Amino acid sequence: MFNERGVLFWPVGTGDSTTFVIKEDEVMFQVDLRSTTQAEDDESDQAPIVDRLVEHLPQRGDMPYLSGFALTHPDEDHILGFSDLLEQVTIGELWFTPRVFREHDDDDTSMCDDAQAFRDEAHRRVEAAIKAGGDPGDGNRVRLIGYDTLLEEDQYKDFPSEFFSIPGNTVTELDGEDLSDDFRVFIHGPFKKDEIVGDRNDTSLVMQVVLGADPEEGGVLLFGDHKYPTIREILDITTKNNNEENLKWQILLAPHHCSKSVMYQTEDEKEVLKQDILDDLDRLQVGDGVIVASSLSVPSTNKSGDNPPHAKAKDRYSEIAGGGFVCTHDDGDSAEALLFVLDGANLVQHDADSAQEQSDTASKSALLVGVKDSRGSDDVPQDKLGFGSD
Repeated sequence: MFNERGVLFWPVGTGDSTTFVIKEDEVMFQVDLRSTTQAEDDESDQAPIVDRLVEHLPQRGDMPYLSGFALTHPDEDHILGFSDLLEQVTIGELWFTPRVFREHDDDDTSMCDDAQAFRDEAHRRVEAAIKAGGDPGDGNRVRLIGYDTLLEEDQYKDFPSEFFSIPGNTVTELDGEDLSDDFRVFIHGPFKKDEIVGDRNDTSLVMQVVLGADPEEGGVLLFGDHKYPTIREILDITTKNNNEENLKWQILLAPHHCSKSVMYQTEDEKEVLKQDILDDLDRLQVGDGVIVASSLSVPSTNKSGDNPPHAKAKDRYSEIAGGGFVCTHDDGDSAEALLFVLDGANLVQHDADSAQEQSDTASKSALLVGVKDSRGSDDVPQDKLGFGSD
């Protein structure tokens, strides 16, 4: 599962859990987490993602080791299970944007327990980095994502600048390792405080993640739970700054779990399609791009006021995605991640049934060739022809 470079989108209900395999069996980068008690049921189609990570991550010392964990924002459907993960796994480096916690002070209990645990761990690591005056080492690293003014605040004023990024920056280092040939992240958001155009979701982390060095090849676009106004502004600002290559995608994770708010807006009490956003996303896809909804099954229709996923959004995405639209709970095997493996510069969806069929075909061909070669000869075939095992 983690022995090939690529990306996994886990079926975790309506919520996000995305795993990047940067170096096979060695360097993993997790973006968001939703691990539910329901997933522990053997009959559930939700993946017990913490258990899967513990099972498949490489070992360092006596603990499984996750090189990096990035939180887009601390809503429960993006952070559930973090306390459990932190207890069972050593996390080399955390990525977070302090602004997503700004509406909560340190004594606020309105956040879920896992969000509070993440905030406490992030603050611990900030203090460790300040005390070290640089790299605090494995299990203590943290990358702050914000704006220059953040380092003027008392809590962050002595934070090492090499672990601080702002929108417009590119990051090619993870957990103290230079991965510039294998991993490239362009930070698109969050915006400055005076540029925020919507609700608290508009403070969340937005990234293009490329498993390679060239953004022109396209990567994975992660917009978190953003809606049309913020996505529109991200596209406009990035294009204006001649950074459009950092918007190119082979895989687009449908924002806000396939919400129609990405391409529909209410104007004069009417729901209006904003075709411009679809046209731009279509133009920015590389090859036959795939759009992934990390959600429960997309219904055929919705009633007014329904939470995502939305049928309208699926319909619009299906019109532009050259490689198709897939859903973590509609496609793939039950409780198994949708896996895209890196083939050259291309992220190709791995189909377990197709792979098995190819394997069976190859075995059958080898058997036929072996039989043919042995006919008319006293030579004994040197290869086993499908019987027995080593």
